Amino acid sequence: MTAVRRHYVDGRFGQVHARIAQPVRACGKRPLLFIHMSPMTGRIFKALAGEMGGDRLSVAFDTPGYGQSDAPDTQPTIETYATALGEAMDALAADGPFDVLGYHTGSLTATALAAQSPARVGRLVLIGAPLFTPQERATFKAYYGPTSPSADGEHLARRWRGFVHHYQRPGMSLEEVAELFEDATTGGANAWWGHAAAFDYDLGAALKALAHPTLILKTGDDLARQTEPARHLSPHIDMLDAPGWGHGFATAHAQDVAAVLRDWLDAESLEARAAVMDAPAPASALGPMWPPPEAGSFAPGCP
Repeated sequence: MTAVRRHYVDGRFGQVHARIAQPVRACGKRPLLFIHMSPMTGRIFKALAGEMGGDRLSVAFDTPGYGQSDAPDTQPTIETYATALGEAMDALAADGPFDVLGYHTGSLTATALAAQSPARVGRLVLIGAPLFTPQERATFKAYYGPTSPSADGEHLARRWRGFVHHYQRPGMSLEEVAELFEDATTGGANAWWGHAAAFDYDLGAALKALAHPTLILKTGDDLARQTEPARHLSPHIDMLDAPGWGHGFATAHAQDVAAVLRDWLDAESLEARAAVMDAPAPASALGPMWPPPEAGSFAPGCP
């Protein structure tokens, strides 16, 4: 695994924090930008960036307002996030196209970045590509809206219970979940801004308009059901079913994920990409979905 180092670049909202891994010698591969979900940070990609950094520049920014990146003064849109991260990436890799991997909210931001700068983006990888019905959109938006602190800490306990429900998969300890939970609290009072932007973005229309080769990882998490309709949305989309991969998989199974990404991103033709999709998925990707599908998108007791 390549060493991952921290770095800051100047952005439109202040400083943008990054975790960067890169090969000792240039290998001619397109750089890879990782965009995390809200309200997490780029740390969820540290292990995966280290694996991919062996033969290409791999960059995981903290999206503005999360982690150690300065926040916007006003509520942003997905396009705002995309512009800010595109500019930050230009500061590190100004020449040639780069690939983009987005996770949940990051999937929307990655798609918006490709729409804004089609020549700068080579290929897209989306971990989840949620296509919400109007009712789902309203439910999600209400659930992930602003919250007020309570003296007894119940606002944190509620968030913790939902986090444990989705993250404590078989093989992941409660201590590991707790460490990840720290990242989920860095957005402060405006942590909900990322979700709000996501629920206002028309991902389906954006994906239909793109001509970029796009790999969607349909992982076993809370947006698996909403991702399924994207399978046949565009001829440019490949979808890999990976029910055994869920929240935390980019750390727990970084080597397996990197192998899939490297094969697909580096496939030089449509036929080569098809061969990658026809190959058996890693065993770790084929385990049972957790929580099971009937658990739905919310922790027990929630909408």
